[in-house]
Amino acid sequence: MDTFDGGNNLISKNVVPDGSIFWVTRRQSVEDNPKSNDSGAAESKGSTKESGQKQLEPEKDIEKGKDEAATRIQAAFRGHHTRKSMKETEVSTKQTEATADQEPTKEQLQEEFRSDDKELCDAATKIQASFRGHMSRKEQAASTVVKSAEDLVVMATGKIEEKVNDAVNELEGIDLTDPDLHKAATKIQASFRGHKVRQDVVMPANPETKK
Repeated sequence: MDTFDGGNNLISKNVVPDGSIFWVTRRQSVEDNPKSNDSGAAESKGSTKESGQKQLEPEKDIEKGKDEAATRIQAAFRGHHTRKSMKETEVSTKQTEATADQEPTKEQLQEEFRSDDKELCDAATKIQASFRGHMSRKEQAASTVVKSAEDLVVMATGKIEEKVNDAVNELEGIDLTDPDLHKAATKIQASFRGHKVRQDVVMPANPETKK
């Protein structure tokens, strides 16, 4: 009769012909003890599973750390880039303002515009000729206007003198001692005075107009 001692040892009971009994103990292999085999397999699987879980946890921590590090690096780079752009813009603005406020010196102009530059000399000549032409046309137009004004004054003066002469000639032909002439003059004066009186009567309420 075989039995186990609680471990992996197999104890066999042997009876000899003289009636003596002795026990033989031998270590059981995995194949001899299926229960032990199953238990060992289960323990192996459990330990493998726990080992896998323990291995996954550090990997997750590593990945999480990598993501956080990448996020921090990106944020630092963006901040650095933003500060650099702002500084460059500020420097460029100050340089532009300084250049605009500073007038070029004579030496700078001479260096910029050399007298041996043919294209520059040709351009300057064209500009001067264009300016002289513009001034000449402007003076000619002003002269034409003045001449026209003088002609108008002369013409108007001649017409006025002609009218005056006509009026003098008409007066010379009138007989100031003619009684009918005095009557006509008296009627004209009376008519004018009546018109003036009626005009003052119609608009007495507005003192400002009367003034």
